[in-house]
Amino acid sequence: MNQHLLAGSLRWVSMIGCLFGAMSAFAEDPPIVGVNGNTVSFRATEWTMPGVDSATAWFTANGKTFPLFGVDIGADSHPEWLSPDKKTLLLDPVVFGMLTEEDGKETLHSQQHCDVISMETGCVLAERSPRFCLGKWLGNQWVSEDGEVFTPALETESPKNLLKYVVGIKSTQSRAQSIESNLNFLSPDSYMACHPPARNVQAFNDWGFYLAEGGNDELALKFYRGVEAVGKRTVLMLNIADSLWRLDRKDEAQRYYNQYRDAMSADGKAQKIPQRVVERSVIQGMKN
Repeated sequence: MNQHLLAGSLRWVSMIGCLFGAMSAFAEDPPIVGVNGNTVSFRATEWTMPGVDSATAWFTANGKTFPLFGVDIGADSHPEWLSPDKKTLLLDPVVFGMLTEEDGKETLHSQQHCDVISMETGCVLAERSPRFCLGKWLGNQWVSEDGEVFTPALETESPKNLLKYVVGIKSTQSRAQSIESNLNFLSPDSYMACHPPARNVQAFNDWGFYLAEGGNDELALKFYRGVEAVGKRTVLMLNIADSLWRLDRKDEAQRYYNQYRDAMSADGKAQKIPQRVVERSVIQGMKN
């Protein structure tokens, strides 16, 4: 997915949806129910700019709920955008931002997409321009107003392919920003619904490492946790511990340092344990 940037100096604000009068009220739309009873629901959100109302989109399946897009990106949809087999739904995510003109005046501008999601997994399968949402279902194919015929299929690029673009970037911060921009509107949960960690262990571990190296430990932990759910790995424990430590979640970090130290010792690799692990895992008051 490509990042679309507005020209000029942008100060992005966390708001989405239609612009109403300052006294308007936002009513949450009912959930859209897809295959197997999976739902997309819309949560009303208070944003920073007066007069703007919005909702964020959340996917629920098998008792698990996660945002489809970044937490400060909203979305809209309609029941008629659900495919006849209830496996696919179109959503209309939008971000509004303030564009600073040369005279210092700020005007409201927006980015808008039409995204196709799987109601089976919560994966955002594909992204199109806003006009793509103008159309209709013919059977289980979407036909846009411009005549594009879309058969639902995964187009969101894999983490392994995206890594090919970032490994050659020398700046650690630029490398992390490249990963962030390639996620575009998607939440980490939605992206991992498209590309399950069980099939992308090494790639997501590398993503996490590059993100943490570039200063985004919060996002790094999202992908580390996805890999952790597949199974404990020695290097992963160290990566998680380091990110938690930098985020000042020291008690939790110490537990991971301790697990890493024990695993390395059990493998006969005690001499390879970094000094920071020894220092951080033996701090008095560590909680086991």
